[in-house]
Amino acid sequence: MTHTELLIKEYYSLNQDKIIDCPFQPGNLKISEEACLKRRKAAHRKKFETYRVEDLFNYFVSQGLSRCQECPLINSPASQF
Repeated sequence: MTHTELLIKEYYSLNQDKIIDCPFQPGNLKISEEACLKRRKAAHRKKFETYRVEDLFNYFVSQGLSRCQECPLINSPASQF
């Protein structure tokens, strides 16, 4: 096992109560509550537009963030947005 894998396992064991299994993102995403709030904040700031086929990266980023806009998992005060 690499050093990075050990660090990740250690982080998970110490912060297990702060890790969310996100049902709205593909790939069984495990994300911290803080990162989830940052994604939700970014989703509210992002202007969703139609992307050209050549811009697949931005298309997939916007699709992932669009799911975060109305996510019911993490409720935060409106002042954070």
